[in-house]
Amino acid sequence: MAAVEALVPRQRRAQRKRSKTGCRTCRARHIKCDESPGPVCQNCTSTGRLCEGYDMCRLPHKRTVVCLPDIANRLCWIMNSDEKRCFSYFHHHSISNLTSFFDSPLWQRLVKQLSHIEPAVYHAANVLGAVQEDSEENGMRLAGVNLHRPRHRFALEQSARSFALLNKRHASHDPQFKEVTLVCCLLFTLSELLLGQYDMALQHLRSGLQILNEAATYTHYLSAIDQSLVEAFVRLDAQSSHFGRDGPLLHLNKEGEEKWSHNDTMSLPRNVQEARRELNHVLSKGIPFLSKCWSLSSTEIKLHYNPMRLSQQSLLASLTHHKQRLELFCEQSYAKLSPKEQRGVDIIRLHYLAQILSIKTCFFNGPIPGYLTPEYVSLLAAHEALMAKFPERSTTTLDNGIIPGLYVVASKCPDYRVRLRAIRALQSWPHCEGLINSNIAASLAFESLKRDLMKGNKDELSLIVGDNEVELVRFLFDTLSSTEHAAHWSMIKASRILHDEP
Repeated sequence: MAAVEALVPRQRRAQRKRSKTGCRTCRARHIKCDESPGPVCQNCTSTGRLCEGYDMCRLPHKRTVVCLPDIANRLCWIMNSDEKRCFSYFHHHSISNLTSFFDSPLWQRLVKQLSHIEPAVYHAANVLGAVQEDSEENGMRLAGVNLHRPRHRFALEQSARSFALLNKRHASHDPQFKEVTLVCCLLFTLSELLLGQYDMALQHLRSGLQILNEAATYTHYLSAIDQSLVEAFVRLDAQSSHFGRDGPLLHLNKEGEEKWSHNDTMSLPRNVQEARRELNHVLSKGIPFLSKCWSLSSTEIKLHYNPMRLSQQSLLASLTHHKQRLELFCEQSYAKLSPKEQRGVDIIRLHYLAQILSIKTCFFNGPIPGYLTPEYVSLLAAHEALMAKFPERSTTTLDNGIIPGLYVVASKCPDYRVRLRAIRALQSWPHCEGLINSNIAASLAFESLKRDLMKGNKDELSLIVGDNEVELVRFLFDTLSSTEHAAHWSMIKASRILHDEP
């Protein structure tokens, strides 16, 4: 009998098309919505339920995407299937990307926790998940907002929900509200960067920096904000000095500045996180200085040369000192570190090398002397060796990684062939590191190289201009034309691509 039953095919339930236009509440209850005109439906109001309203758009259905139930079931508010899908993507892909260089309590603990208990953070996380998935399909090209793309419409709706929830709590005295708002600012900043909306991204960043500056006037407010969140804004604040005339904007308490001075009594870093914190402190001084130097003309540099020379020497001494401390840490601990931690230390070392070379040459407002070529070649080779250690490459991170060093080689090296090699390396890993996009860096360096070759009537020009390079330059100028203050970016000023004729 059992054998006979096994031969009888089971009846399958007929698949029904999911409703795309019902209200959020009815869809969550798996009942048919009457879809009444207006902001709420009669199904909900007639039974005394709060109607969550209608979604503005839905994502195209993907049978291959599975929402993990352990994430969805922990939340205590209504979610539709698109939100579950993007929330799952954020947790299992975005956070993994954001921690690909270094482990981070910001993403692995704070944001993960808040996204489960704070609806405003939850919706902001969905924005980043949707935009990142769309950006990766587009090769990390900053395409701008396109409301014909379903994920862009979905992200717009989710951001509106997050803003509405934040506005509701704005007048409250909830001690956690500042931290929630800062996390949302961070998520919105990253999302706008992935869209190539630099003006909006910097606006969100400035809002977060303003909150931190206000909190800094009251020690108990600042101490209540998670330190990893503060450090993320400090890094972005330093980077922002390359993208306009305003940064850096943070004015945090300067207590403990002596801790970072180059003295021999300070103990060595005990782990990678402490070594990284040292680097970030030095970069918070060095990046704004480089931004200033790259933005000045030769005449302006001569006018301010003496004080700038003193700053240059101080920064070089600090960088050299902290690099030596890193090498001592490596002698004691490198072999004991995990592969990920070893890659992290390698990244830190590359930043010291790139920063030292950049600051050493920052007063050259023209061709770099040829005798420095070996240093650029060595820096590029070290980056290529590190990149080979990343078989799986992230697309989005807040950490300083390989882009700054590769850009230094691609834009400054006296040997054009080495510059082209660095540009190819940037193109081979499309991704964002905070405010910096590898495609932007590659296209800027390529346009600068092309103009240098045209000025010198070099025969090599025909060898580097292909369809891919033409597309890269078109992408660059599309991005710049949609950014109000692009002319004030230090990298744009240094390249002179918006001013000089080739």
